[in-house]
Amino acid sequence: MAHQEVVKDARGPAQANGRSTGGGLMEDVGTFGSDLANLASLQGQLAAADARETLSRAIPAIVGLVVAVLLAIAGTGVLLAGLALWIAQAAAMQPAQALMLTGLGALVVVALIGAVSARFLGSSFTTFRRSSEEFERNLAWIKTTLTYSGR
Repeated sequence: MAHQEVVKDARGPAQANGRSTGGGLMEDVGTFGSDLANLASLQGQLAAADARETLSRAIPAIVGLVVAVLLAIAGTGVLLAGLALWIAQAAAMQPAQALMLTGLGALVVVALIGAVSARFLGSSFTTFRRSSEEFERNLAWIKTTLTYSGR
């Protein structure tokens, strides 16, 4: 680092780039650790910014998927109506009865799928929340430890 200028100041020992060069090993380790903790914090902020950018780029795909799901729902309704009419013809029953039975069967299937999915979805976010909180606590502890380690 021959290109870095060493400045002597009336405040204390020689300084290179604003850092004390005479503070000892513990101060240098503490400064390094603090810088490392700040770097980790900035890395987390960068990851959050990347996630926001990724989400903004994914919006057209998400809109396309929403449209596809809506069309699938509409198609499922038509399919169920066709199934009900087929059942009415095959079982020699009134079309209204077949439509009601088919609709009831579809609602039972939807309720089962929804209950299972909601159970999995609710439990899937607890791990991420726990990891995030623990990471923040660990980062604060590291910063505190490294800040006061040389004093």
